This record gives sequence, structure tokens and C-alpha cells, in this order.
Amino acid sequence: MGKAQGESNKSGEIHFFASSVCQFRLDCESLSQHCVDESEEEGALVAILKVLKRIHSIFFDQKRGDDLLKTDVREVLKGVREQVLKGCKVVFTQAEEYRLWRMAEQLGATCSMEVDESVTHMVSTDAGTEESRWARQNNKFLVHLNWVKASNYHFERKPEKDFPLLAP
Repeated sequence: MGKAQGESNKSGEIHFFASSVCQFRLDCESLSQHCVDESEEEGALVAILKVLKRIHSIFFDQKRGDDLLKTDVREVLKGVREQVLKGCKVVFTQAEEYRLWRMAEQLGATCSMEVDESVTHMVSTDAGTEESRWARQNNKFLVHLNWVKASNYHFERKPEKDFPLLAP
């Protein structure tokens, strides 16, 4: 597989299938439309393989001493997922982002509607909201909502610097 040459969408994700681009209503073309493979370093399959290897390692960890017949891989997966945003306290500026709120909680974040000093991340698409201004003034992470999506997709906390929400 060669280096991906397809277009990426606003969240930086590159999709191989045209149906995926349509499903997520993205404004880019898929890799299959460009007749190229995904990147061997950053593609979706590489991201999934990393997660699967981690789950496999935890599931078969001999030190745990668990009876494999009684171990549920879904619980291992849930445990790994809950570590992704552990320690993050997130406020969403748009009330309609309930789906992302639940996603962030599943990733281990604490979500709140209240803005206080314990907040670590302000998630928004609008840098002009009162909450966004508060985040900038208080040196909190102000990130685009795609930060949550990308962290979920890769099962790892993505660098906030890659998802900036710049002042209007």
C-alpha cells in the first residue's frame, strides 16, 4: 500500500470508500475514487489494528490470572475505551451535541453544562460563544468537536493542537 493521496475532510480523516464519505456527509472524495490505498502509517486499518493489539494484549495478559472462559472481551474493550479521555472535564457549547456528550463520557471524560475552574476542555464549532471566550481567557483547551470524534475513532486522546478553534 502506498501513501494516501486522497483528500481529507475537516477532521483530517481520510475515507477509503465513497459510501463512507456519503454516510458522514463529507466534502471530500474517497481514496477509492482516487484509485489509491490508505496510508500505512495513519490509515483506518492501522488505527483499528493498534486498538485490537492492545485489547488482545490485555485479554491474554497472563499476570491477570483471569479464567479466559469467564473473561468477556467486551468488558476489556470498555475498560480501554474509558481510559481515552480520563481526567478530562468537558463542556460542549452546543446543547444539540448530546451524541458527542455520550461519546465523551464513554471515553472516560466527565461532561458538564457548568463552566468552572475544573473544566479542562471546551468543545465547540463556534469560537464566538461566551463559553469559548471563557476558555481562551482561562487557558483551557478550546477544541473543535472533531477532537472527540477523532479520539473515539482512534481509541486514544488526540493532540488538542490538531483541533484548534480559533478566535473569530
